Amino acid sequence: MAGGDESMAVTSNLFDCTLKIIARNHADLFLRLAFPDLEIELRGTPENVELALPVQPVDFVHRALYAGDEYLMHVEFQLDHFADFPRRLCACHGALTQQYKIPVFSYTLYLRYRAAPIPNEYIVRLGRRIVNRFTYPVLKLWDYVEEISSGKYRELAPFLVMLVEQPDEQILQRERELILAEPDAHKQADLLALAVAIAGRNFDNEFLRFVFRKELEQMQGATLLDEWIEERVQQQVAAQVAAQVAKASEQAREQGLQQGLQQGLQQGLQQGKLEQQRETILHTLRLRFALSSEQFESVAERLAEVTEHTKLGTLFDIALRAYTWGEFQTALDQTATSESTPR
Repeated sequence: MAGGDESMAVTSNLFDCTLKIIARNHADLFLRLAFPDLEIELRGTPENVELALPVQPVDFVHRALYAGDEYLMHVEFQLDHFADFPRRLCACHGALTQQYKIPVFSYTLYLRYRAAPIPNEYIVRLGRRIVNRFTYPVLKLWDYVEEISSGKYRELAPFLVMLVEQPDEQILQRERELILAEPDAHKQADLLALAVAIAGRNFDNEFLRFVFRKELEQMQGATLLDEWIEERVQQQVAAQVAAQVAKASEQAREQGLQQGLQQGLQQGLQQGKLEQQRETILHTLRLRFALSSEQFESVAERLAEVTEHTKLGTLFDIALRAYTWGEFQTALDQTATSESTPR
């Protein structure tokens, strides 16, 4: 994957993870966004939704009750629009209806500004004649900037920084004020971590550390640390293994030996796992301690000196639980030094 494509994938995954965490913690928000004039009661959230049809996994579903009847709310989150999205949404809607045997209302929420109209229907035509039409509401997050900033939809505060033309310290402080109004400590920690992660696309880590200095410790228990890192880890492992397998194949061709392929493959898998562990530690540290670019590069160099899975696993545990950045540094220095010391 090219560098630009990888950056886009990371951005998309960050926003996808962010919205899923917000949806889980504040499910009622997405009812209020789509149906502000209706009193709809939330019911239990179906867990582990797997569709029988070969369509992509659904982003979020939630049972709802209106006028005594049960429904399924289905929301898809889109950073940008893709041409095949209407078809995929139609397939998901049909599969959910068949699987749960109750009426399903589906809509999509777009995050990034788009001047061109966004399609809200899937149409099947015979020539010029429309035979079938599936329509769905389209919500655009940038239409809600004032309502988010006013506190009406304060749960979406982490997105303010990407919805304004020129994000500055004032908008970050407003995000912080809105998030601190959340009474649930765990949900507040999640929102703070999400806000810092998204703002990191526009602001230096040192600046973010200053703005959120009073809340850094609180963010340590945020859900984002587990879920976003896990997703990034899976991507890193796949990329590392693919690269090393390709390299091993080339070596085998040049040497004309099957042994070269097997050896290279084993080395690739081993190196991929090590790189995956290092990436996990780095992302954990960056989110927990808002590392500066210099600190990030320094710890990356030190982690490269650690070549044992067990030691990297121990460092990951310390990265999650250390109370201070200095505590992790000490553990890393001791580990890296022990590897470089002759036995």
